Amino acid sequence: MRLLAVTVGMAVAVGGLSGCTGGSDEGSRPKGGASTVREAPPTPAASLASVTLPPEPGPLVDLIGRQARSAGTMRAEIYTTGGQGGEKIDEKTTVQMRTGVRQPSAQLTIVDANPSDPSTTESIITGGVIYTRVDGEEQAPGKPWVRLSRQDAANPELQPFAKLLTGMITGIEQTLAQLSNDTGLALVRNGSFKGEPGSENLDGVTVRSYSGVTPASAMRKSDPAFEALSRLGLKEVPWRLWVDGKGLPRKFQVDAAVRGMKTVHVITYDRWGEPLTVQAPPPAKVHTLGG
Repeated sequence: MRLLAVTVGMAVAVGGLSGCTGGSDEGSRPKGGASTVREAPPTPAASLASVTLPPEPGPLVDLIGRQARSAGTMRAEIYTTGGQGGEKIDEKTTVQMRTGVRQPSAQLTIVDANPSDPSTTESIITGGVIYTRVDGEEQAPGKPWVRLSRQDAANPELQPFAKLLTGMITGIEQTLAQLSNDTGLALVRNGSFKGEPGSENLDGVTVRSYSGVTPASAMRKSDPAFEALSRLGLKEVPWRLWVDGKGLPRKFQVDAAVRGMKTVHVITYDRWGEPLTVQAPPPAKVHTLGG
């Protein structure tokens, strides 16, 4: 049960990315062991051509998606803060991933700074397999990593949880695919700008800044979480987006308030087009659910 709890916790943490940002491809699913995903070499941001940013949200997100896929790699840091009363949220997720790939290829570190239950979750997604460990704790002697794939979820010993585990895999893959293909800007695509864009200097880079708002009802199809939030009274979601002259996002901020609980998500993007190797943990350090 401890192993299942670890896997569920990782799925919730990764799946939470879609809640602040906004297809799975099964392909080949290697059974196990250390593996490295090698794709076409990335293109440094400095080598990308400068672009004209479209004046409408949908075309802007389309352009961002094309430029992100051209870069080939990126890093995003997602800070989530807020809460209500004694329920405080203080979480940081760091994602390094390949963009525009058919199969998710990423590594994540999720740090929950809640003083009552702090934790650090590390995840590696490569070759159709998800590996995770929490606080470095061993799940079997000498094995701190837990492995999960569709093949693992089909293990008869896990039959009572097969549907749950398969659903988690699908959710994680879809969330990473969203980040990979359009940097997770579904909120922007489904929203509208408020006022004219501005020009700012962000960490030494000249960027265009956009303010906008998205009706929660417009997000129901792309993110089922908004269906539940709408029922709780969420009407709209304000956001801000900063994009550089290469058409790459540099920062994205989302504010959500439901029944007195306010949550702020701030995503910063960098390391566009820098070399990245996503390597599975050594097989000897990996425990398979049901194994």
